[in-house]
Amino acid sequence: MTIRILSLLLLLVAPLQLLADMYIDRSIVVFEPGGQPREDVKVSNTSEDVLYIEVKVSTVINPGKENEARETVSDPSELKLIATPSKLVIPPGGQKLIRLVNLKTTNAEERVYRIDVTPIVPPLAEDSSQLRIVVAYQILTIVQPTTPHTHLEATRTSNKIVFTNSGNSNILLSEGRQCSAADQNNCKDLASRRLYAGNQWELELPFDAPLSYSVRSHDGIKKENFK
Repeated sequence: MTIRILSLLLLLVAPLQLLADMYIDRSIVVFEPGGQPREDVKVSNTSEDVLYIEVKVSTVINPGKENEARETVSDPSELKLIATPSKLVIPPGGQKLIRLVNLKTTNAEERVYRIDVTPIVPPLAEDSSQLRIVVAYQILTIVQPTTPHTHLEATRTSNKIVFTNSGNSNILLSEGRQCSAADQNNCKDLASRRLYAGNQWELELPFDAPLSYSVRSHDGIKKENFK
């Protein structure tokens, strides 16, 4: 406990340098079947200093599952998606583009990537008491299958519901809401979740009553009620 208190005091006393001068205009990029094989993400520098940025692409293995993992592909012959350039230098108040290029446009299964956009900062002097908080961004990139299809299944048991995506493309469940059967004015918002192909999500509910979700898939958004 003493160590924790001392650490907190050091954080409060030490000068804090917040590096939050980088912004991106998109956090999710989706490559749809039949669409363009490239997408651009704009990176802005709102500071008065030159901004140096590193870009790294990771493939998501088993997305949304307990054994989800990320893998950086170093062999150019195995690359299916690239982000270029891998390093950016943005002048004060300037903007640059990161171009994402899908190298494989025919896909039986959906591919998922995480692209890290991280500022590169010089090391602090050894005698410096400053603390730095570096704000980085991550771009979720989804390459849909050539023939996407979604099949959302829901199983209710009292105060629990299990969602299963048995299709081959992701589904986003958002704006969930449930009201008490005894009092329709007593309503609760429910958690949101993106279900990738083969994902299952078990959700504890506040009431034993119907619920609704906004369901987004490759063919649009619709409101669905679950009894």
